[in-house]
Amino acid sequence: MALKDSVAMANLFMPQYDGTELGANRPLTNKLFESDMVHDVISTFRRAYGIEYGSGGDKTWRNLIRTALKHWERETCLRWEENGRGNDHVVFFRGSGCYSSVGRTGGSQMISIGYGCEDKGIVMHEVGHSLGFWHEQSRPDRDQYITLNKQFIIRGTDGNFERRTTEEIDYMGVPYDLGSVMHYGPNAFTNDWDEITIRTNDANYQRTIGQRAQPSFIDNGGYANPNNCMKCKCPRGLAGRTCEGIPQVGCGGELIATPLWQELSHRGKKKCYWRIRATNARIRFILSGVSYRCETTCKAYVEIKHNSDFQQTGFRTCCNGPEIQVLSEQAEMLIISDSTELNYETGFTLQYIQDSGQPLPKPPPPTWIPGSENRNFRGAGSNSGPIEKFILNAIPKVR
Repeated sequence: MALKDSVAMANLFMPQYDGTELGANRPLTNKLFESDMVHDVISTFRRAYGIEYGSGGDKTWRNLIRTALKHWERETCLRWEENGRGNDHVVFFRGSGCYSSVGRTGGSQMISIGYGCEDKGIVMHEVGHSLGFWHEQSRPDRDQYITLNKQFIIRGTDGNFERRTTEEIDYMGVPYDLGSVMHYGPNAFTNDWDEITIRTNDANYQRTIGQRAQPSFIDNGGYANPNNCMKCKCPRGLAGRTCEGIPQVGCGGELIATPLWQELSHRGKKKCYWRIRATNARIRFILSGVSYRCETTCKAYVEIKHNSDFQQTGFRTCCNGPEIQVLSEQAEMLIISDSTELNYETGFTLQYIQDSGQPLPKPPPPTWIPGSENRNFRGAGSNSGPIEKFILNAIPKVR
């Protein structure tokens, strides 16, 4: 191999701090199974864990781990006890990457949270492995949801994308979740950071995969609330004792789709929730004017849940590209705007109408922006009366 080729290959395995464990683990690619798993012990799943901290970590590092573990405790029946009794326990240490065994192995089970892994979502991801979670894209049904661009996968790392069989993985009857904290991101093991290795079959979900903010509703285990038997744990976007409403957070609200086009336009810094309903009809919507920080995997975004199963993460978008036109699968849909990662206002525009299968009115005209009126009308530029202007897109277009 020529020196130039050797240098290029070495650069492929340099750490890339892209917000996932894969980037930090690039130097360990040939030493770990599926990029962040130690796979040498038959494992079983249980739910009681003691924890210890190994050498190399400071107070900030330990507090990061505690924060991640508290999330699992808040959302599940898991409990973590520092320096707890019993022979079986987890030891967090500051190794040379981010990795864990899959499932409970017995004795001291090591989880490495090394340099470049200092992210709550990465810690939660590695803890997920210790609980028995495989990577989401390892599921037997993954080809229904994603396609691999094999020409961009680093040579010799294609084993990290192996699809498991139903004998190896029990996905407990839950649906595939493109928003799982266990899913690889678009650039996993890419040989060119301008190219993606994982393409979602529904292009609207491309910037959803690879999130490390928190485990999804499905990752957490579903509707049963282990900490309060009188209350359900609701899919994101729903709230109430039986998930009959939406979260009341001071913005958002309930909307009704009618046979006429309507518009939802939002700008703000908060996390907001909307539900749109129709009567015995599906909902057609057009999403445009998206103004969040554009990233490969969105951290601040508008999320649309338009499928029939609200358990699954909706598609998330954060880039101002071509408008997105979609028809909901049922008579209601959820919209979530999450700008909490940013310190400035973000927004989007959503036009919607009920679709009963009959011919629809023509799409709504472009959104009017104050100050951009089409033309002056009467009295413009004179002192002979009030200025009047046509706002042409506020009245039906002449065809």
